[in-house]
Amino acid sequence: MIPPNATAVLELLQALVPAYWPAMPAPSFLAAQIEQETCPSPQHRMCFSERAELRTAREYGFGLGQLTITPRFNVFEEVKRMHRDLADWRFEDRFDRRRQLIALVVKDRAHFRSCSALMADAPAALACTAAQYNGGAGGFLADRRLCSNTSGCDPRQWFGHIEHTSTKAKTAVAGYGKSFFEINREYVRNVMQVRRAKYSSLMDAT
Repeated sequence: MIPPNATAVLELLQALVPAYWPAMPAPSFLAAQIEQETCPSPQHRMCFSERAELRTAREYGFGLGQLTITPRFNVFEEVKRMHRDLADWRFEDRFDRRRQLIALVVKDRAHFRSCSALMADAPAALACTAAQYNGGAGGFLADRRLCSNTSGCDPRQWFGHIEHTSTKAKTAVAGYGKSFFEINREYVRNVMQVRRAKYSSLMDAT
């Protein structure tokens, strides 16, 4: 079931993708990401809401793409440098739906471009994109190097290969209930295999 609050967000997303990522191979991926980032359940009031927020002792995240701010890094400031249409985005205006969606698209586009040089095909590059969006490019590259040095592991494939090799901590983190390894792998699986199919007929060109 597509969440009830998704319609307006997806209509705007469909209008933005041709302008900011015209070669995007599967816009349903973006819709699945938003669901993963904002929907504890399809009926939750924050599902597909630009006002969705996450606050923990470690981080603050907001919006449809849950742009994250921590003492170590600030993704909000990072995306502002990625496109001129985001350059003057103020923190006080962080709940601007349009700019949140532009930020999601251009950040994913940057990850996908780097992933395309590393992975076997577009689906594998999208899995890489999801892994990097959630866990950082450095973490993905470390996991890929470990895969390269593991017998039988293909570093150009995510599912069945890189997904099983990781330098990420496997101990549950306080406040999350899961390890960073579990969180990252669940993120990719949910976006790519659990959530994306429901948006394919609506978002993807046939």
